[in-house]
This record gives sequence, structure tokens and C-alpha cells, in this order.
Amino acid sequence: MAKKRNHITEIHILRAIACLLVVFVHVSATYYYQQGQQFNDFTYFINQISRFGTPIFALISGFLLFYQVRFRGFDMKKFTTSRFTKIGFPFLFWSIFYLGFMYAVEGVNPFDVGEKRFLVNFLSGNSFYHLYFMSIVFQFYLLFPLLQLIRSKKSWLILLAGSTLVNLYFLKLFTPGQFEGLIGEILGQRAFLPHWIFFFIFGGFLAYYWEPLAAFSRKYKGILGIAVILITLAAVWEYKTVGAIASNRATNMINIPIITLFIIGIGETVTKINWLNKPLTKIGTLSMAIYLAHPFVIYCFQEIAPASIWKTALFPIVYAVILLATIGVVKIIQLFPLNQYILTVPNIKTAEKNETLSRSKYSMGQ
Repeated sequence: MAKKRNHITEIHILRAIACLLVVFVHVSATYYYQQGQQFNDFTYFINQISRFGTPIFALISGFLLFYQVRFRGFDMKKFTTSRFTKIGFPFLFWSIFYLGFMYAVEGVNPFDVGEKRFLVNFLSGNSFYHLYFMSIVFQFYLLFPLLQLIRSKKSWLILLAGSTLVNLYFLKLFTPGQFEGLIGEILGQRAFLPHWIFFFIFGGFLAYYWEPLAAFSRKYKGILGIAVILITLAAVWEYKTVGAIASNRATNMINIPIITLFIIGIGETVTKINWLNKPLTKIGTLSMAIYLAHPFVIYCFQEIAPASIWKTALFPIVYAVILLATIGVVKIIQLFPLNQYILTVPNIKTAEKNETLSRSKYSMGQ
């Protein structure tokens, strides 16, 4: 029973941290525009260091799917229905919502680029700046029915190595400009799955090696903590040397696994600190819903907030207001019928029950 509780808690902690980091990126980016399109040392630090959030989200997406398959098997019909409900319909809804919203308030007509390019933009999550991740996840879901056939731990070592090479190739060597027209444009999208595939596959690797990696993380959490500090210092050096860097940068193939293992390692400690565990669990549960809705809240806030609020010293207050307002918006949406087609919110109790059944079946089969 303890393992069940810790596993669920650790995933929600990971989700919460990923969510908080993504919101940090976008709030700091808003400060950039509100402060004359320039960062200062603090807002630049927040913006760049927080870019660990999106790949952690990708890792969690892979982990949850492969972990479920590991214990419960795979049902194509249930998988398709579940994924369309949790990702497909929310992606469709928020894409249309943001397109309509920007047309209403800014007069931006998405069809000005032409029908074909509009379709590429829509499917690539370019309806608003954060929806590209939903497109990446959906592409991964198209690949998942094949990947789930890989059940051997040894095969997962090979798959992880292969995904690293594929990801590095598309980040460092691949040039979409060699393809003309629509194909080149599709391959050049930041939502193109091969640019992110390592993080999903590492999530699967973690699912199949969960027990030894979780034990390792708890035993060496101190060393992992030091490694996270070094990663942070290295990331500061990286963005100051190279300039602004993307969330899926090559160094994150080292950074994200270490950060993830550290968070897993401190999971038990966090659960004992009620004032910290309770809000993190809540934010973790609502993380994808917050992800979908927070740009709308940021836009509205920057339209109504006085210019005096955009002082760097007030950043924590602005961040907290935007986060709490987003949670409020999510709660309001949850009052409406069929809200499951708008927001992705996992049910903790259902997840715990399913995992208990999964572990029981797995134990009986051994």
C-alpha cells in the first residue's frame, strides 16, 4: 500500500513542478514585454531555468502510459477513447477558443496565411503559443500502440539509446529547409515529435525500471540534490554563453533524468510536510488544466493590471495571482457539464484504485 501511495504522490509532485515551471516561463516572458522587451538578470534567470518544465511533462506522459501497460496490458479501444477524451478534445476546444479569442480582441485572422498553412498551424498547436505541446503528445499517442509492444527491460535500454540518437539528429543535424513547400514547413515545426522523443521514451524506461530507479533515488537523494545544483549552475552558464535556449535542448537529455530522479528521491520527505505536500498534490492534479488555461489568464491580467505592477520586486505576487486566478478559472469550468472534454484532470482516487488492481494482478502473475 505504501508503494502505491508514494508512486501517486511522486507523479503529482513531478506534475506540480512541471506546471509551476511552465507558468514561470510564461509569466517571466510577460515581464519581458511589459518591461520594454528586455529581461533583467532575475527575469531572464527565471525564464531560462524554468524551461525544464515542458520536457518533464513529456516524460510524465510517457511514464503513465507505459506503466499502465506494464501492469494492465493494452486495450486499443480504451486507449483511443481515453486519449481523445483527455487530450484530443481539450486540444481541439482550446485551439478554437484561443483562435476565436485572439480574433475578437486583436483582430488576428488565422486564415490570412492560407488554408493549407492554417491547417498545419492548427495541427501543430500554433493556435496559441503553448498548445504545441498538446500536438506533440498527440503525435506520441499515434506512435504508442507500436511502442507498447516493447515489454522487455533489455529492449528498453536499446530503445532509450536509439531515441537519444534520433533526438540528437533532429536537434543538431536535420535541416528541414532541404524540403520544399508544405513538407518542409511541417518538418520544421517545434511540435515535430522527433525533436522531443527522448523525453517520452525516458518516461517509458522509468516505468519499466521504476522499482530499482526509485530505490536508487531514495538512497542517493543527497548526491542527486548536489547534481541538481550543478545542473542549475551549468544551465546559467549555458544561457549566458549561448543565449536563450529551448526546452528540448540537448543538455536536457542529461538534466531531466537527474532532476526527475531527485524529485522521486525526496518524494517520501515531501509527503511528510503537509503544508507543502497538500498544495503540490492539488496543483499536480490540476496541472494539465492549468497548462491549458493559464495563457488566457495571463493575457487578461496584463490587459487590466496597472503599469506599476510590473516591477521585478512584485514578481512573486504577480505569479501567485496568475496561478490562483487560473485555478479559479479551472474550478469554474469544472462546474459545467462535459467539462472532461475541455480540461484534463486525473482522478486521484480512481488512479489509486487502478494501481492497486494492477499491482495485485502483477503479483499474482509472478
